[in-house]
Amino acid sequence: MLNDPRVHREARTAVRAGFRVTVVAMQSDQCRIERETVDGYDIIRVRFPQRFLLMSLFLRLWSLTLLVKPILKEGLRLALGLLPGPQAPWQAPGAPSLLRRFKWGLMRTIGVLLWPLRLLKPFLGRLNQRLEKSRDTEGAAVAFSGKLSRYIGEIGFLRNTFWITWAMLRAIRSERAKVFHGHDLPTLPLTTWAARRAGGKALYDSHEVWVGMCPEWTSFFNAVAQWVENRYIRRMHAVVTVNEPIADELGRRYRIPRPSVVMNCPERESPRFLDPRHSIRAKLGLAPHEPLILYQGRYAPWRGLEALIESSRYLSRGILVLRGYGSNEEDLRRRVAALGDGRRAFMVDPVPMTDLVSAAAEADIGVVPYTPCTLCNYYASPNKLFEYMMAGLALAVSNLPVLEKIVRDHDLGVVFDPAQPRHIAEQLDALTENPARLRVCRENAARVARERYHWNHEVQKLIRLYESLTGHQKTYAACSADGLSMPAGRG
Repeated sequence: MLNDPRVHREARTAVRAGFRVTVVAMQSDQCRIERETVDGYDIIRVRFPQRFLLMSLFLRLWSLTLLVKPILKEGLRLALGLLPGPQAPWQAPGAPSLLRRFKWGLMRTIGVLLWPLRLLKPFLGRLNQRLEKSRDTEGAAVAFSGKLSRYIGEIGFLRNTFWITWAMLRAIRSERAKVFHGHDLPTLPLTTWAARRAGGKALYDSHEVWVGMCPEWTSFFNAVAQWVENRYIRRMHAVVTVNEPIADELGRRYRIPRPSVVMNCPERESPRFLDPRHSIRAKLGLAPHEPLILYQGRYAPWRGLEALIESSRYLSRGILVLRGYGSNEEDLRRRVAALGDGRRAFMVDPVPMTDLVSAAAEADIGVVPYTPCTLCNYYASPNKLFEYMMAGLALAVSNLPVLEKIVRDHDLGVVFDPAQPRHIAEQLDALTENPARLRVCRENAARVARERYHWNHEVQKLIRLYESLTGHQKTYAACSADGLSMPAGRG
């Protein structure tokens, strides 16, 4: 919630339109305040459920696993016609107890149900031999360990999502909002249940193509996400998303009416006076005439930042600066340091969300180097694209459909192949070595941001949607991926 400009903009605008708004989010290490009012809307921050509840659930599941595992194992042995193992109930000495008879009955039932697997016994035997052989190699062991770690992490995410949903449902049990607005796929069940309990309407705000968003996710996790989205998106009274291709994709994939589009544009503003603490030029000692190339936002392995850093080796002019945070920050810092003395790439600390446009305004070029590794990236139109435009920066973007169309339609800059560092450098040089061309692109970006790509233009569609859902009553509620935001009651 704290790092999502879209949630803040929607809540702030709903208040201005006369709605009473409550935003419900999870507490974080950065903010432990349980309740506060910001820009006219209330924020409720929910604590993660107490650890003893998780421990209790873990112990119960662990006890169940200790009982179920040998039953499934011996039942499978029966199905395949293998000799019983040492944990089979009839292998123990003495008269069989009631529990042993019960376990034996379950094993026989499983054996009967899985009997067709006996037809696959030769294949399973060969597969087992291949697995045992492959696990002897170091590479296979590392791969197996990595995949297991991903499964454990994904199960942990699903567990946390369940507990967060439970905690937030408790937090809003007294709310009687007219509209519950869920941000991103993890809030879909929460939005549905909360709206049903309060007798309100449910609205789903899909910020991206969520299923398969991360290339590292396993097929298991993507299947769960696909099932959740397919099940609950059909129960929404309205769906909105951030651009036309994603709206088409969601409509086609789930056979729902085409979602409304509310783009991720910032509010129309002129860059304010920049806090000297956030000045890149002052921090790096750059001359005013030195072209400054900026990437601003979250770091992630699939965002093309590695190739962008490598491209700085081939730049003729300009300084590349990465400003943000993320999971692979240490790796990126090592890559920048490896460029050595005289390098043209640097990394600086992020700035507060409210200062993103003003802080970007001292740069000359804004970069979006996303790679087409997922459908989410392929159709991306991130906040930073429009923030660069509002700050009056020329654009250098990957040759992805949405990004390329915006840049070419309005003559805002250059397009490059994100997998080719030399091509990235060539396109950046085409701007930095041609000051007249750079100036035209910057002027076009500032103009089109103020005429078309600003929040005041986009939000009217959202306000009309709220009014249709509430019957023109000023009552609205929303859920964010790390919390729930809800407006309720007439202002």
